[in-house]
Amino acid sequence: MIQRTRRLIRSALPVLLLIASSAGLAADDGEQPTDGEQPTASEQPTHSEQPTHREVESIKLEIGTEGRLETMAMNQAGELLAAVTWLVKKPTAEGDPPATDDPTFWDYWSERREIRVLDGDGTELRKIEIENVVPLQICGTDDGSIYLGGEYLIAKIDRDGKLVEKVKIVDVIPNTNADTHISGIAVNDQYLFVAIGSGRSLRATEDIVRLTRDLKNPTMIVERQFGCCSHIDLAIDGDALLVAENSRHRVNRFSFDGELLGRWGQRDRTGIEGFGACCNPVNFDLIDGRLVTAESGIGRVKEFHSDGTFKQLIGYVDTTKFDRGSRIAAASCYIPVEVSADGNRIYVMDVRANLIRVLQRIES
Repeated sequence: MIQRTRRLIRSALPVLLLIASSAGLAADDGEQPTDGEQPTASEQPTHSEQPTHREVESIKLEIGTEGRLETMAMNQAGELLAAVTWLVKKPTAEGDPPATDDPTFWDYWSERREIRVLDGDGTELRKIEIENVVPLQICGTDDGSIYLGGEYLIAKIDRDGKLVEKVKIVDVIPNTNADTHISGIAVNDQYLFVAIGSGRSLRATEDIVRLTRDLKNPTMIVERQFGCCSHIDLAIDGDALLVAENSRHRVNRFSFDGELLGRWGQRDRTGIEGFGACCNPVNFDLIDGRLVTAESGIGRVKEFHSDGTFKQLIGYVDTTKFDRGSRIAAASCYIPVEVSADGNRIYVMDVRANLIRVLQRIES
């Protein structure tokens, strides 16, 4: 029932965003999360930059109509980790309402969850079955283990899917509410960082907690970051934690103890160097100290130097299937991005079409 509720909330996101943008409530530091409107045709970014990559054939997972691609990540071996869940129609008991063909109203009846491990071309290498955790966020490690963040739980599994450790979010942050969930995750050789979210709207907030890799010693290091629809990407750059505070169109840089070291980024509906649409950058990835950002709604991928200086336009992915005709829904789309070690291929997840879109470097 919990997962059914989550699906219903997701389907209502466009309405929630519109309500949030009309409310115009102020944020804690005097800044206000920006509205949920997509740029109009005349406001679409204009620039002379030539992209370095172009979209090629997408990776399509064979998961059927009941399957859903929840999230993706890349491990240190360069393998893609695609987290998949399945819905099936709950059997109708006497007196129940008629069955529906709309997947929005199905339940996690079979509780089937997997991680599909793929090579860079999308060939499936193996499957990892998951129990007890809905993989809303995943993160691979140097030893092949995988961290999972879901509703109420943080877990660690080995490369075969065997549970190593798990902890309830309520044990990490006492007195959390019923809608608490993991909104972002990152790991290095010493720590696991998780963003613990509350709410599903434009003004959703996340607190960032540092744990040791055995899921012990939780320490709250950053409070009240604004990540739209409870998505806030994290990455580790040397001895700093990067946070994509997308509702404020910026990237924040913190020490591992939570000290703000710097921030950069701004909203820009027409230029190439800022971030457009509702809440961007939604997701990012690091390669050789440079940051590759993905913007939902626009479908734009760019590269920045570590200090936030714009480097280049990488390219665009098609977003027409992201929104099913709704501009606001497109702006709220979750758009994980991963970069191959050589930078030749960029992988962008299309949550609504269950695809991993691929940008390939253009040969000079």
